[in-house]
Parts: sequence; C-alpha cells; structure tokens
Amino acid sequence: MRKLIWVLLATVFVSFLSIRSIDAQERKGSITGHVTDINHDPLVGARVTVEPLGNTTATDAQGQFTVSDLLPNKYTLTISYVGFKTFSKEVTVTSGAAANVDAVLDIETVNEEVIVRGERERGEVEALNRERTADNIVQVLPAEVITSLPNTNIADAVGRLPSVSLERDEGEGKYVQIRGTEPRLSNVTIDGVHVPSPEGVRNVKLDAIPADLIDSVEINKTLSASQEGDAIGGSVNLVTKKPTEQPFVSLNAMGGFTPISGGRTLDQFGGTYGKRFGAEHKFGFLLGASYDHNNRGIDDLEPVPDVHDFSNGASTDFRPVFLGTDNREYWYDRTRFGFAGSADYKLSKASSVYVHGLFSQFYDNGDNWNYSTTVGNFTTDPSTTDATGSIGMNHFHRDPQQQIYSITAGANHTIGSSLLTYEFSGGHAQYEGGFPFAIWSGPGPSSDANGNPNQDGVQFGVDTSNPHTPKFPVLNGVNIFDPNAYHLSAILPWDDHIRERDYTGAISFTHPYTVGSRLSIFEVGFKARDADKVRTGGREFLPYTGAAPFLMSSALKTVPNYTYYFGVYKLGPLSDWNKLQQFVSANSANFPDDPGSDHIGNDPNHYEASERVLAGYVMDTITLGHVRLQGGVRFEGTQGSFVGNQVLINPDGSWNSTVPVPGEKTYVDVLPSIQFQYTFGSNSNLRLAYGRGIARPNFSDLPPFAVVDPSSGNVTVVSKGNPNLKPTHANDFDILFEHYLKSVGIIQAGWFYKALTDPIYSVTNVPTSGQFAGDRVTQPINGPSAHITGVEMAWEQHLTRLPGLLNGTGVSANYSYTTSQASFPVDFGRTDHPALLRQAPNNWNFDVTYDKGPISARMGLTHNDANIFSYIFQDGAPLGIKGPKGDQYLYPHTQVDAQASYRIPHAHGIQAVVSLLNLTNETFGFYFGSEQYPIQREYYSRTISVGLRWTNSNTK
Repeated sequence: MRKLIWVLLATVFVSFLSIRSIDAQERKGSITGHVTDINHDPLVGARVTVEPLGNTTATDAQGQFTVSDLLPNKYTLTISYVGFKTFSKEVTVTSGAAANVDAVLDIETVNEEVIVRGERERGEVEALNRERTADNIVQVLPAEVITSLPNTNIADAVGRLPSVSLERDEGEGKYVQIRGTEPRLSNVTIDGVHVPSPEGVRNVKLDAIPADLIDSVEINKTLSASQEGDAIGGSVNLVTKKPTEQPFVSLNAMGGFTPISGGRTLDQFGGTYGKRFGAEHKFGFLLGASYDHNNRGIDDLEPVPDVHDFSNGASTDFRPVFLGTDNREYWYDRTRFGFAGSADYKLSKASSVYVHGLFSQFYDNGDNWNYSTTVGNFTTDPSTTDATGSIGMNHFHRDPQQQIYSITAGANHTIGSSLLTYEFSGGHAQYEGGFPFAIWSGPGPSSDANGNPNQDGVQFGVDTSNPHTPKFPVLNGVNIFDPNAYHLSAILPWDDHIRERDYTGAISFTHPYTVGSRLSIFEVGFKARDADKVRTGGREFLPYTGAAPFLMSSALKTVPNYTYYFGVYKLGPLSDWNKLQQFVSANSANFPDDPGSDHIGNDPNHYEASERVLAGYVMDTITLGHVRLQGGVRFEGTQGSFVGNQVLINPDGSWNSTVPVPGEKTYVDVLPSIQFQYTFGSNSNLRLAYGRGIARPNFSDLPPFAVVDPSSGNVTVVSKGNPNLKPTHANDFDILFEHYLKSVGIIQAGWFYKALTDPIYSVTNVPTSGQFAGDRVTQPINGPSAHITGVEMAWEQHLTRLPGLLNGTGVSANYSYTTSQASFPVDFGRTDHPALLRQAPNNWNFDVTYDKGPISARMGLTHNDANIFSYIFQDGAPLGIKGPKGDQYLYPHTQVDAQASYRIPHAHGIQAVVSLLNLTNETFGFYFGSEQYPIQREYYSRTISVGLRWTNSNTK
C-alpha cells in the first residue's frame, strides 16, 4: 500500500507539471450560464459548444455550465438539447472575466403541449440528453419514467433497460444483472459513493430501496478512471433528488388489491418538498419520504426431481423420478419506508457546499407453511411406491429486516479556471432477524429395531402427466389433512446479525488547458474507503421433550376459504404462530437447548472482515473537431483482514471446540480506460471504449473459517473459507452507434466483449498436502477464465407524425443477445464449458406509451430468458446435463405491467392513477436440467392499484 501511495503522488506530480508547462501565460476568461425551458425549469445534460474551437461541455443538475480557459476573443456559443430548438449566441470573452449567458430554449416538436406538461416525456428527454453528452456509455432512467409503471423498488425499474435482467424474489426484483454477469460483478453507488450490503455478499438488494426516493438511476456500462473499478458488468448509480431553481412539491397515495390467499392488500404513500431560499437562491433544501406496505401472498410448489435405477441388479435402467414435493403457502407483511434529503449553499456562482443522504428500512415479515411430501421406496416404475412415505410441515414466522443509509458532505470550489471537489461519506447497512420455525411431524412409518422403516407409513402414487405440477395421491387411506395427525417436534429460534460500516473520503482536481486551440481537461483524484463487516447470531435447535404430544389441532389458525394453486392441490391445515409461542412459553422446560449443536450450526457463519481500499486516478479529456477522447488510469490498492472460526466436531458428531483464526490479503490493481467518441453532425455518435475492471470476492468467502467433521465415515469432511481468493478481473471492449431523433427518441446498436480471469467457483477435492491433506475439502477457489460477448439494440420515439389521436403514441423497445463460456478449475467435476451464471441469452422490453391531453398511459412487456443459477451437473451424471442432475436454472420470465393517469379538470393538477402489475401472472422458479424437472414454481397473481398524485409542475 505504501508503494501505491508513492506511485500515485509521483504520477500526479509529473502530470501536473506537464499541464502547467502547456498552459499559456496570458490571463484567460470563461463563459458561464444557465439553460432552462420556457417554464424556467433547468435542462440537464444540454450540450454546450464554443465555436470555432469546438470545445464542449454539458449542463449540470441545475442546468448550469462553465467553459473555462478561453483566450480573449469573440466566440459563438451553441446549446443543443434533444426535443428543443438549438440556441446560438455570439459571446465576447475578456481577460480574467466570466461572460454570462442565460439561455431559454424553445420546443422544436409540434406536440408542444405534451412536452411541456407531460412528466414522463420530460424525463425521457432529460435522460436522452444526459446519455448523449456523457463521456462513457451510460443509460439513464429518470424518476418520471420510473413512476410511470408500478415499479415498487429500484430493481424492478432498472430491469426494463437494455441488457439488464433481474433475479427476482417474492414477486419483486432483487438483484440487477448487467450484460449477462452475475450480481457480484456489478456495484451499486448512491451519488457515486459505494453502498454497503446488508447481507454477506457484495451485491446490494435493491428491493430494500423505495423507487420514489430516487431522482434517476444511471447504468454505467463503461467506466471512466474517476469511477470505482469494481464493476465488470456495470455500475448502478442512484442519483438522489436535489433542490432546483423552481420550487417543487409532490404528493401521492395508492391502494391496491391482489386476489390470492383469500385477498391481499397494499398501500403506498409518498411526498417531496424542495425549494431554494434567499434573494439569490443561495440555499437549497429538499426532503422526500416514501412508505409502502404490501400484504403479499404466494402459492408455491417445490418438487424434488431425481434419478432412480430400476434395473434390480441387471444393466442400469436410470429413469427420472420425483421423490416428493413441498407445497408452500406464503403470507407476507412487507413494509418499506425511507427518506432522502439534500441541502446546499452557493458560496459563489461556481462554488458550493452540500450535504445529501438516503435512509431506507425494509421489514420482510410474514408466515409461510411448508408441507413436505416424501414418497416411499419405488417398486416397479416411477409412479409406484411402497408404504414408507411420510409428510410433515414446517411453519416459518419470518422477521428479517434490512436497513441501508448513506450520507455525504462535500464542496465544489472554483479556483481560477480549475475545480476542486472534496467530500466525505458514511454508509451503513445491517440485517437483523431471521426465519424462526416450528417442525410438525406428520403421518409416516414407524421403525424396526434396526432403524429401518416399516410398511405402515403413507403410500403415495406419483402422477407426472403434467411435469410442472406432479401430484402425489394417497393410495392407502391415510388422512394427511387431519390436524390431529401432526405433533410438534421442535422449535428453532433464528436471529442473525449482519452489519457493514463504510467511511469514504474523496478529493479531485480538474484543470482545463489548451493544446494549440483545442481545450483539454485534466483531472486527478484520490479516494479512500474503510469498510468493516461483522456477522453474528444464528439459530437454536429446541426439541420438544414433553411426555404428552402437542397436536396441531391445539394451535390451528383461522383461515379464509380460498383456492390454493389454481385448485390443483389441497393445502393442509395451518398453524397459528401466536398459539405456538404461548405453548412454548408455558412449557419452556420441555424445550432444552443443546449448546454444542448451536456452535456447530452458527460458529462457522460468524466472522469479522475489515477492508481498506486506497484509490487514485489521472484522466484527460480532449475534443478534436468531431472526436472526443478520454483516457485515464486508476490505481486501487486493497488490504483486507479477516477473522473466522475453525469448528472441530468429534467422531460421534458432537461439538469439540471453536477457535478463531485470522487471515489477510493485500493486492494492487491497475485499471486503464479509454473512451472514444466520434460525432456525425449534431445527432449521431460512434463510441468505442476499453476498460479494465475487477470484482472482489464476497465477504462471506474470505474469512478462514473451517468445519472439520470426522463423523461422516472414513473420510473427514471439511468446509472452509479462502482468504487467498483473488478478485475477478476483466478486460471490457465496447462499440456503440447512436442516433438521436428530432421527434424525441433514439436508435442505438452496439457490441461488447468481456474477457474474464479468476472467476470464483466452489470446489470439492482431496488435497495431498497442507493442514487438511487426505480430507474431502470444499472451498471457493479461483478458476482460469471465462468470456461474455453480446449485442444490444434500442429504439425510442414519440410518433408525433401519426394522424389524429394516434399522434400521442410512443414506443420504447430494446433487445440484447449475449453468449458466454466458462472454464472450470481442476477437480470441479466437469470438463465442459457452459454459460456463465446468470447469463440469459435473450432479454427484451417493449413499451407502448400514449400521451394526449389529460391522459398519460404506458404498458410494458419485459422478458428474460432462462439462465443458470447454480452449477450442479457432474461428468457422468445419469441422463446427462438435461436430466434431473443437470444445472439449476431460473425459469424464463415474461411479464406485462401497465399504468394510466388522468389529469382531473379544474383540480389544480391532481391526477388519478390506475396501475396493473403482473397481468400475465407470470411464474417464478427454478428447474434442474430441463423445464420438465421443476424444483420451484410460484405464483403471485395480478395486482390492481388506484390512487392520486399531485405535483406543482402539473399545474403549469
């Protein structure tokens, strides 16, 4: 790390001396200004060009701009903004002074009323202009577009962008997967600052953050040297709302209903207030709040496919079978709320201090009842079993909660023509709670003196006529729906604690200079982040030892009459958690704890991890006629220290000891990047980019924990962490052509390639040396290489040339195709080269919008192909890679959502809103090998919501 510091300082010193030697000695001037529309709202991302030099810049979030380092002379200032007429004015620059230009742009399209009054259209226009003027390849999703469909959380909204797929959970998007990469290979930032994760992984669950707290989301698909390098797939930057020159107030309230599990409801409320104060509007303040509560219901089926040999000693006769199923019913009580705020003070026209932050709390409470059917021994074929089958039920009373917050304070100072920016950030994420559950033992076989099951259990038939819904009828008359047939076996309290704390400090210096008559911008910066992550807690196993059985009939829950899983299955009786807890509290002596079992189950998961990242970069951007070139290099030094637990188990399976074990890892990465842009006219660009990125291992994989278990047989089984894991690296290449349409829109087509080294896999082998020589050891290790290549296309346009009422129609469509290949390490158990995890070949979105008069509507169709969730297949597995022992896949997902709003006449801008979520009632789930071998298929039904929305901009 010391060497890295000296390298950074030397690089900056040499670069700065070079820049100073190039600068002319004559005092120069600048042009500053403010760009707005006719309503005096700022136009963000407008392209500002100074001719004849060709120097360009873009307006900031306030619509302001500065072009520095100009020799005294007369210049033509041109300002262009998609959807608006080009502004041009002659400006005289004098020595040591700043010429000011306040530009008001007029609308270019014929459908002027829509552009001025339509919230979503305005957001689309701003997004297009921010994308057009960015040096890197970025896609912007503004708040107005996010809220135009029923996107409850950030992930759902981001999943509608090109080359983005989602990992879903409980009916909502959870993790973002960019360009065919798993979530670990992308990062999440808030206003450019790293966001800690409340889980043991690096990736942040975006369902924990309300969608309406965010002003926009930026998906950075290529990175500049000024951005954090841990983003092989891309970077998701959440831009918080900031006060603007115009006061802003918004309020919304929604209520909804989902016809599942007897009827489930939801409600959502939010509001934002922002304003600048004082005669010169120097002080700005904004505060937003959001609350939503969703009583979600889920019908879930989880079969257990496998392979069975029916040969009876002859040549093998492997056939697919189902060993049973879980029928699960979920009643959730999900509550998500948060706040986002920002304040700033303008010290001068180009200098300011600021503070902004975001807080989010997510309670994922609820109950789920899991009836587990286990068939007996197969006899002659996959549909016939004996009477050794059983059924039981686990009742989970979940209470996990997640909290994320981030606060940043900083300043921008203009020193002559240079800009100094510095800031300090604090971030915190935590996870509390877990999934405590009760085990109800149901009908099953007794055992003989040797522990073998007798033929007095349940005989199940197996009906696979529809492999998506295998059925298991009872053939010997046992009543598996009788609550008196189930007795309490154990209670498992569960309380996990995961916490991550981040402190980040950053400083950057930007200096414009001229090379001949061409403006160049030199930038240098440093960033340091100190992270600390701790996991404690866990679960206990409390068996019920009372003499009298406690039957489920004594703890039944009152349940409304409703149909479970489309009537295909009958759900058994449901227990009441409150009644269970009353019984446990009154009979606590009959639920003894086994501390040894607690140590075995929990100690391996406890760890402490500290990580310090010191980063620095140098970057230069120059405009040469139609060419804009940005090059830079980033240095990131990482120093990690970890403490895990080594747990030793006795030969009889009891706990022996737990010993803390330390570990550490230090490495330095050099990350170069180049962004090339060639402009054809004013509306077409060709972009080429190269960058090198990293993805650090998950925190939970790094501590040197170990579970040493000699009780499994002749070989000691060891499961351990690996503090020597290297980060995954990638060289990323991009080509993108984009053409911006005058009727407000864009056509894009691009290609990308990612060459990865050091991907991480979990491997089981028998080492011949070291501490665990001769043992069967499972641990994460680095593999050799992998690659991803893909194409992506997008089309967005307002079809204003259509006749009559149809000219309010708009289209937004995108498509991406990716392919990948992974190479596994030795001892992984397979020699093929499948696709990378989470790489879905085809992803596409097709949205139709309509805006005319008081009506604004949008319907969105989203599709993600099936993709590998986990590698399962091993060479030589019966029935091959497409059989029940194949890899675990996520099912393809195609979903339709819609929303419409109506601006109520004479209601001072109030809109009535109707939204429709999951109109296709799309399934979520997994399968092994092929879709005919499902291991999970769950449904959420459709949701309809109605409500009111008001913003002061609606009255314009």
